[in-house]
Amino acid sequence: MTSPFADRLADAVERRSSQIVVGLDPHPQSVDGGLQGAEALCERVIAEAAPAAVAVKIQIACFERYGADGWAAWQRLAAVAADQGLLVIADAKRGDIGLTSEAYAAALLDGPVDALTVNPMMGDDAVAPFIERAADTGRGIFVLVRTSNPGASALQDVLLADGRLWHQMLAERVADWGTRIVGESGLSSVGAVVGATVPEHLVDLRARMPAQPFLLPGVGAQGGKPEDLAPAFAGHPAGGLVTASRSIMFADEPGAAAEDLRARVRAVL
Repeated sequence: MTSPFADRLADAVERRSSQIVVGLDPHPQSVDGGLQGAEALCERVIAEAAPAAVAVKIQIACFERYGADGWAAWQRLAAVAADQGLLVIADAKRGDIGLTSEAYAAALLDGPVDALTVNPMMGDDAVAPFIERAADTGRGIFVLVRTSNPGASALQDVLLADGRLWHQMLAERVADWGTRIVGESGLSSVGAVVGATVPEHLVDLRARMPAQPFLLPGVGAQGGKPEDLAPAFAGHPAGGLVTASRSIMFADEPGAAAEDLRARVRAVL
């Protein structure tokens, strides 16, 4: 992977006419057959939804719970998705002190994985190893900025002494981190996770992060609507990646569900 992730992303969005990311999070209570059943379901979803998607987002925790066999399974799924021409996002939300982050980055920004979700709570030195690895290998990261879960506001919307909300301060820091890896597309390989369930923040966050691709989880089962996400795409078709998991994975026809979502997003564009 020699070209920057951001440029490969922009190219994939144009070629596939899609901003859809299929989330693969086979929780045991929703899937029969343990790890084998989970892997089989994900293989089916990849095969059926791939024509309407640009990427998959694999929730690593759903596989790590099975130990070494689970780790091998998600890596196999990543390879299957890559063979279908899809970008692969490892949703692991890692972040720790420098040496540990270096180890996480080496383990997860490798093989067919194109990008990784990163938790910035421990500060600049915790994120720096991921940025270094991404820059060196042509991969990308998506930093948690304003997440989709109901409890996020308790911390991420805290008012700071300077008048900004915590997530606004973080957004500006992410924009600064991303200046090192801006591709010819004008996008940075340091992106941001912004929940589709909080579209009221999109205009402000796009102004604070003009070069960041936004990974937008929360459409479908969590209540997010693609029709509310237009500000995420301001300035670039690949500025927003709309993620749906359960509404595609557990649909009777995952391919049709993914195609319907793609059409809704394209109508917004």
